[in-house]
Parts: sequence; C-alpha cells; structure tokens
Amino acid sequence: MSASPGNGRTPGSNSGSNPGSNPIAPPREGLVQAQPTLRERAGRGAASLRPGRGDAVDLAFSASLVAVALVGFRTSFFGWTWVVAAAGGLVLGLLVAHVVTSFRLPAVVTLLGVAAAYFLFGGPLAVRGDLVAGVFPTGRTFADLANALVHGWKRLVTMLPPVDAIGALHALPLALGLVGAAVTYTVARRWRSPYAVVPAPLALLALVIGLGTLEPASLLVQGVAFALLTIGWMVLRASRTRAPLQNGAGRGARAGLAAGLLAVAAVAGYVAGPHLPGAQADARLVARSAVTPPFDVAQFPSPLAGFRRYTEPNVAQLWDRDLLRVQGLPEGTPLRFATLDAYDGSVWGASNRANNGSQVPGAAFQQVGSRVAAAGEGKSVTATVTVPQDGYRDVWLPTAGTVTGVSFEGRRAEQLASRLWLNVDTSTAVVPDRVGPGDSYTLSALLPQTPSGLPKSLALDSGSLTEGADLGFLDSKVDAWTGDAGDPWAQLVAVARTMSSDGAYTDGGTKNIVERNYLPGHNLGRIARFVGTTQLAGNDEQYAATLALVANRLNIPARVVMGAITPADGVVQGKDVHAWVEVRDAKGAWVPLLPKEFVPDRNKKPNQLQTRTEEKKVGAVVPPPAGVNPPSVLQGPDQAQNATNLKKPPKKLLDPSSWPWWLRVLVLYVLLPVLVLLALYGALRGLKAWRRRRHATRGPAAARIAWAWADLMATARSYGHAVPRRATRLEQAEALAGRADTHALATAANAHVFGPDEPGAEEAHAYWQLTGSARRDLRSGADVWRRLRADVDVRPLFARAPGHASRGATTRSPKDWRPGGPTPTGPGSTTQKTTRQTRRLRPSRRATAS
Repeated sequence: MSASPGNGRTPGSNSGSNPGSNPIAPPREGLVQAQPTLRERAGRGAASLRPGRGDAVDLAFSASLVAVALVGFRTSFFGWTWVVAAAGGLVLGLLVAHVVTSFRLPAVVTLLGVAAAYFLFGGPLAVRGDLVAGVFPTGRTFADLANALVHGWKRLVTMLPPVDAIGALHALPLALGLVGAAVTYTVARRWRSPYAVVPAPLALLALVIGLGTLEPASLLVQGVAFALLTIGWMVLRASRTRAPLQNGAGRGARAGLAAGLLAVAAVAGYVAGPHLPGAQADARLVARSAVTPPFDVAQFPSPLAGFRRYTEPNVAQLWDRDLLRVQGLPEGTPLRFATLDAYDGSVWGASNRANNGSQVPGAAFQQVGSRVAAAGEGKSVTATVTVPQDGYRDVWLPTAGTVTGVSFEGRRAEQLASRLWLNVDTSTAVVPDRVGPGDSYTLSALLPQTPSGLPKSLALDSGSLTEGADLGFLDSKVDAWTGDAGDPWAQLVAVARTMSSDGAYTDGGTKNIVERNYLPGHNLGRIARFVGTTQLAGNDEQYAATLALVANRLNIPARVVMGAITPADGVVQGKDVHAWVEVRDAKGAWVPLLPKEFVPDRNKKPNQLQTRTEEKKVGAVVPPPAGVNPPSVLQGPDQAQNATNLKKPPKKLLDPSSWPWWLRVLVLYVLLPVLVLLALYGALRGLKAWRRRRHATRGPAAARIAWAWADLMATARSYGHAVPRRATRLEQAEALAGRADTHALATAANAHVFGPDEPGAEEAHAYWQLTGSARRDLRSGADVWRRLRADVDVRPLFARAPGHASRGATTRSPKDWRPGGPTPTGPGSTTQKTTRQTRRLRPSRRATAS
C-alpha cells in the first residue's frame, strides 16, 4: 500500500514532526471495547482471586513454613492462647498478600493492608481487653497494640519464660505471623526464581529462635521439617520452568530420587545433628542470654535491717497491728518477705546472683506475669493476701513456698502486675511501686511440708555465700558450741541448740535501761559483740544472721529469710514477724531452720548484772548502718532551691513522658504515623517530578521524546491500564485506545525518533507538553484510589532507558516508525530503503549526542 499523494509528503520528509498535522487513522475494528458492567467487573474480580494450581501450591508452602517458624514461641508463652494470635496473623497475612498480588497492586498496598489488619483484628486476637462488644477495638486497644510493637520485644526477652499474656504480648506472634506470611507469599507470587522464597521464612525462623529460650521448641519440627519443606518447595518451583524430558518421561524417577535424598538428609540431620559442634543447649544463642534485665535489687534496703520496726516497744507501733490478712495457708506456714542470700560484712541482703534454676545467666530477678513456670515439690495451694488499713507497706511482696502465680486485684492491680519482679530460685518477689493498704493479690504456690523439728541427719552441699567477709572471729565460739559433733549437719544443729538454750532474747526496749545497750544491726561489729559476751542476747535479727554466718564458716551454703509465721486466724501482726535460716542440701533444695529451733523464748531476758560487766569489757559501741538509704545532702548556698528542684523536676514541653496519656496516643500513634506517611507520599511524588524534569531537559531531543513516551506508558500502567512492555508504540497506543489521544502521540514520537532529521529542543518541549496533557487526562479518568495508587507506585522510578525498545521496534514493523509509510512488498521496497537509511542515520545521531 503506497503513501497517499494527497498529503504531499514523502517518506523522507520531516513534516511529520508536528503531531497535530498528522492525520490520525481510525482505530481498527475490535480495538474500542464497551465499558464492562458492574456484574462483569465483579465476575472478573472473583476470577482474579481464584488461585491457580501453582498459586495454591505456593500458598500451602507459605502457610506451612511460617507455621513451623512460629512454633518457636511454644517455650516463650504459657498455654495455647498465643496460638490463636499466631494463626490469626498467618491467615490475615496470606489473605492480604493474595488480594494484593491477584490484582497486581503496588507493594506499598501490602504494607498498608498488613498494618490495617494488625490494628483492626489485633484486639480480639491478641489484646482481648477494652473491646466494644468483645470485638471492636477502642483507642486503648490501638495504644496497646502500638506499644507492643515498640516495647514488647524488650519486655519479652527480659521476662521469666514462659510468659503469661501480660501487656498484650500476644501481639508479637500476631505481628510476626502477619508480616511473615504476607512477605513469603508475596515473594512467591511475584518472583519466579525458585530460591527467592527461602530468605523470608528463614529470617522469620531465626527471629523467633532469637526471641525464644535456651530450650528449643522442637528440633524435629523447626529443624528437619523446615528443611524438608524449604527444599521441596524450591524443587517444585524449579520444575515449573524446566522443560519435560521425552514428553514427560523420567519425571517419576526424578521425583523418586529427590524424595530419597530428602529422606536421607532428614534422618542424617535428626540423628547426627545433636552431636555436632554447637548443638548443645548451653551453646544456643538467644536474645535473653545477651540482655541483662534493667533491675538492681540492691537499690532497696534489706528488710532484716529494719526488723525492730515489728518489735515492742517501738515508735512504728507494729507489734499488735494487723499487717496482712491471709486466707488459704495452714497455720504455721512460713510467709516469706525476702530471701537474703548475700552478706557484705554490713548486712544480709538479696543479691542479683542467678542461682541454679535461672534460665538467664546473670539475671536473678525477672519480670513475670500472672503465672510462673517454677519447679518444686509440695502441695499446690492458692492463698489470698489482703493489706488492711495502716498495714504492711514495702517493696517486698509476701509469698509462700515455691511461687507459681501471682494475680493482683484492686484499683492498682494493673500497675502492680506490670511491675512485678521475681527471683524464681529464692521465691523473692519485688514490687518497686510498694504494696500498701488496699492492695490484694492471689498467690499460687507449691507448699512443702512444714518441718516439725530438725532432722537427725542431712546430706548437705558444700560452699559459702560469704566469701568476701572475714569470719575468723567466729572460730573460737564455733569450736566451743559444736563440741564433739562430727559431720557438718550435726555441728550446725549443736550451734542452734546452744543458741536456743543458753541465749537470751531482747529487743533493746526502753523499759529496761540495761537492754538499751543491745542495739539493732547485724554487721560484723555487732555480730562480734553479740558472740563476744558470756550470754548471747538479741532478737531474731542477730540470731538468724549469726547462725547463717556460722553455717557458711562450716562450709555449708546458708542464707537468711525475713518473713512471718502464719497464725491460726490468718491475721499477721508485727509479733508474728521473724527471721530464720535456710541451708542447701546435697540435692540443691533449701531446708529451713525455723526460729523456734535456735531463737530463745521471748520471755527469757539477759542477766542484768552480767550484762553490765560485759559492757565494760566490750568498750565503745559501733552504731549499725542505717536501715534505709539516707537522702543526698546538697552543698552550697543554693541548697534549698536545689532540693526543691529535685523534688519537683521542671516539666519539659518536648518530653512525651510529661504529657497526658491521650496526648501521647494522639501525637505518637496517630499524628506521627500520618506525618510519616505524608512525607513518604510527598517524597515519591517529588522524586517522580524531578526525574521527569531531568529527562525533559537533558540529552538529545530524540532521546527526550522517547523518554516522554516511556514516561506516559509507565504512568498508564500505574493507573491500572494493561500496557504491553515488549511492543511497538502503536501497539501500546492501541492498548490505550479511547483513554487519550495516544495514537497521534505514538505516531509523532516515531516520526521524531526514526525520522531522517534530528528534532529540535522546541519540538521536544512541545511533545513533553502534549504527554503532560495526556497524563492529566488519564488522571481525570481515574477514581481517588487509583490516583493514590499511581502516586505511590515506585515502578516508574526504576524504568530503563527507552532506547532499547526503540531499536528493537525497527525490526518489527515499518509502520511503527514511519507515519503513513508503505507496507513492505519486497526487498527493494521503499520501506526497506527507508529502514536502511534510518539505520545509517542513527549512529550519526549518537555521535552528535556524544
């Protein structure tokens, strides 16, 4: 078909550089399609959501691998409720990824969908509190979910495992299941490489293991099963792109060989794996092994130093005051305030030493939830402890036996529960916010049988908890008290009986002027004076501290316990508060020596005449250390002002901790994320505009025009139009028929790029203006959501230079580069000649550009 003579142009003319002067041929029949109805659109959407065979396989493997990785939380959480959160996140992640990939939406939509699913479904799946009708989230729910993402990780690895669902920690399995499933399935749908699906589930497995415990959840599931699923998935994906051999012959043999190799690898890994280097439990690396919980029990004074607050007479007047009301504990049960397992020469105190049962080396006190995984022997009991008005007030939480759970009630229940620290080896619990009047809690424990007396024989452990203290002054007294006793237990029993029978009891009361000389305290000076007199005289503080020091001097691990002996009516008063000693036997258990075994009767007072004589021999009295930490003393003329500033630190407007809770939620969890999203949105649009201006003003004019067309096609794809990539410009224009005047633009671009003459900068500028008008037409014909999707689509930023497509287009059809040109009729046709001319001209154009 020859060129029309009526247009007055030859194939070599350059009059086609102006797109407005070119006649636009009407679209061929079948190119213009009718707009689909709503039912047709719904049918197409449902068809798009229906997964194919390969998609179903990828879906199954994605779900299996993510589920296997999440099994690692089994040793981190109590019960099965965390499974609901993890499974819910897994299903939601797969659903979001399937919808996004089925409709070929941008990757940012996946991120938005995951965030929306987390906050909308996180309430009923993980938090389960503060919900409207038990389903719909509230502002408090959103705050808890956001707080779990920021602070939950640190809290999980610093709490004693397994952890109860305190503080919405179940949101962590939900978040990991949601993100892990969405990323794994999205990669499987968008990448054809068989190896691309491995990194996401492998990273999830490593993260879950890192957040877990030293005890593996399941070597068989997380090791063998995960490896088999990963290898099998890669093999199946690789077979999709592999051509069949001999019309499918040999596929069964190949599958059988692969299955055999997998079976051999699984058996070898399961049998030989535990014996490989690094497979031991102590070699397992988890986050909680490297994180030291931010808690120092040494900041709290030892309760034993304040023992005389509970005696009579005393200014505290706690002797006959109701301190605690206990229900559920048998009479005579020791109620522990604190276990004091370290002596520094001044005081017996609770240490940060991790004992035998701690799962985190170097961490004695750890945060716990309402349930505690503690091992021990004894009868399971549940007791309720209530603090009456003007009752017990301290940081040490009274417990009994081996603690297996603490659940607070009352107006401060949530505050106290979130601040509970426990040493599982000593069953010592600390609440830095102090337990006080009006507080109540339920204590679950394993209660051992209370001993009725000292056993005749006992195999003891060896060692000392007082290696830093000089206890040589006790040797002469120990030799005199032990007598002919042989083994260490017999020697300790002899010392205890000597104290009980020969000693006297005094609280240093003011009624007897002689007893004023018996001061409180149990430092080395006070203990030396205590044992240096002819007759021992003191109260539980001195007797328990001395007996524990004697035991450690005999190479018997011993510690002091401060607490109370539960009376029959369960009402604990100051007169029920005592101190006793525990020694460690050969099995690692701690055997108590209760006060009745070594403390004299309270009615047995010291000999006054003998006391005066001994006081003259002893000499000056060394005052004991203060029972509480003294406040700091500020020096200088501005002392009063500085003290006032310390008590009331100035509020800072930019410090979120000084804001009310609703303002923190509004700013940190609403406004800040919105500002971040707006900043990202503006950055994407600005980057696209900068890239467009750069290509519109740089390089040869023909290259600018080619970039203008490529940018228009990238924009059309962002608006959801199916524009083929490996096609000529006219074929791409046909795909956009009826959307914009794209046929004229394609024809003009071909004329400029493939014409014999180089277009000028003015023509390139005019063409960019025309494509800009076409982009605006595409935007005006799209709804709000498609516009937003096009604005955040990052694919146009990674588009390659259009020169490759232009060169490839010359070999496909002369119509693509010559508007109205003739169809090829043979080797000597005008079209073939023009093609050869264009190929000769193109190198010179590149030379000019260089």
